[in-house]
This record gives sequence, C-alpha cells and structure tokens, in this order.
Amino acid sequence: MRTFKTSRRVAVAALASVTLALAACSGEASQDQEEQDELEESVGDYALEQSAEIPAGYIQAIQDKGFINVGVKFDQPLIGQMNTATNTVEGMDAEVARLLTQYIFGSVDEEGDDANLKFVETTSQNRETYVNDGTVDVVIASYSMYPDRLTSFDFAGPYFETGQNVMVQASNTDINSVADLAGKDVCIAEGSGSIQNLETANPEANITPLADYAACAEALENGQTDAVSTDETILYGFTVDKPDVFRVLDSSNIFTEEPYGIAMPLGETEARMFVNDMIDEIVANGDWQKAFDLTFGAAGMPVPAALPAPNRY
Repeated sequence: MRTFKTSRRVAVAALASVTLALAACSGEASQDQEEQDELEESVGDYALEQSAEIPAGYIQAIQDKGFINVGVKFDQPLIGQMNTATNTVEGMDAEVARLLTQYIFGSVDEEGDDANLKFVETTSQNRETYVNDGTVDVVIASYSMYPDRLTSFDFAGPYFETGQNVMVQASNTDINSVADLAGKDVCIAEGSGSIQNLETANPEANITPLADYAACAEALENGQTDAVSTDETILYGFTVDKPDVFRVLDSSNIFTEEPYGIAMPLGETEARMFVNDMIDEIVANGDWQKAFDLTFGAAGMPVPAALPAPNRY
C-alpha cells in the first residue's frame, strides 16, 4: 500500500513560534523539532492511494497540467498558516489539500518547479474571485457551505464541521455570551459570512471589519476592539498561540453551523463527486483522524462527536 508523508509542523511548533529565534541559540528549537518528529511518528503516514479513476473534465485537466493550485489561508493557526521558518503551510486545510493532491497524482511534492501542489494565499475577501477567475483550482480555506453559496459554486464536503463563537481578551469579565456583545465593537474579517451571522444573532453589536482574522486578533490584543467573532476553530488557533491573552467563550455559545467545504467552479459536478469520494475514503481509512491529530488534536481540541459526511446534493 502506498503511503506518503509531508513536511508538517503543527501546534507544538506554533506554541514556540514567538521565541524561535532565541530558541535556535539555546537548543530549544532542536527539542521542538524532536517533539514534532515524535508526533508525526506516533500519528503515522497517510494511507490514501491515488484514485483508480480520474473523471474526465475538471479533475483530468488538473492531472494533465501536472499540478493543482489550492487556495488556503496563510494567517490562521491550526487551519492554514504559513510557517516562514520552513516555508510550508500548516493546518487542517493544508492537510486536506495534501490528501487531495495524493488522490489525484499519487504523490505530493510542494518544492521546486516540479511541485504538484501549489498553495495560493487566499482570504475571506478574495476566495470567490479566485475560484471564478481561475487563480486557484479549488479553495480549501475554512469556507462554509452555506445554501446560498451552493448556487454560485460547487462545494465538495463538508470535510469539517464547526460553529461561530466569540473571542475576547483573557482578562475580560464583561463578555460571557453573544448577548453581551450589544453595544460592543466586534471585529470580523471583510467578506466573511460571519458578519451576517452576528448581525442576525445580535443586531446591537457594532461590527468593525478588518482585512483578516490576524488583524482582528491584533486589534483585540491592543484593545482596539472588544471581541472577535468567527468559527471556533479559527479562534482556537489564536488562543493556542497566546493563551494568556485571548479567551474563547464556552462552546455552549456557538450560534451557527459551519460546514467547511472545498469550493470549485459552478457546474463541475463530476469533480465535486470525485472530491466527495476522497473525503469518504479518508474518513473510512483513518487519514482524516491523522490530519486532525496533527493539527487540532495536537493543540488539545477534542475530536468532534460526528465525523464529516459529504453532502451529495
């Protein structure tokens, strides 16, 4: 059985990211790498093989050109984050992209001119444009499969399900529920569906959009906004890096259902079904669990009660 292993760094590295430069001098960086190697060794290689059947059309065209362009976020710990020290993209979305690449090509290569997986930095604001203008082949960027989006794009998935919550400063004792956001400044990334969700959940919240969630987290840390609201998975990534700075409200406050899907141009039904088959297979063969263990699981997040099941609409 064919296996593959990619250069992966996860929350273990994220926890030390702020002090990597100093750690390199003290030997702590080596210890961090050892912990990462031990994690990957304990999780094991993926088992996914190349698909025996490549459907004509969109997926065949990707295979024929020799590489896939995948839109992912570069600023969301545990989801999609560029590690500038290793020049690799980390997170659950990046792992799903690697699995999809394996399913199409039978191998994963992210380096050099012959790379068959090319990550393209994508934000909540530009991901729709990137799908429509061909900048990327697919978007895997914490992109929720809302019903209205299914009329504009084809979505495979969901490959992960979460919900929208709220993050505040760790020292904040005034905000403990979505209702407490009335009259408060809440930062949400421009173009995100989280804006409309919060407008519905609490119309009295003052929404202040910024370019991305890294900017929102910085604004929260600096006291320029009272809270940040988006998917709990995204918020959790920021608390992992700075547990003494940020606090996510109890999960009982989750007020949406966020099924993450893989977006591609509208009308690519065969491609959508192909990617759905991949999701079914990685759930069945344990690869989805391995991807989770390398990302959210390494940060202490419990495994969701229900594993993803594609919506084959």
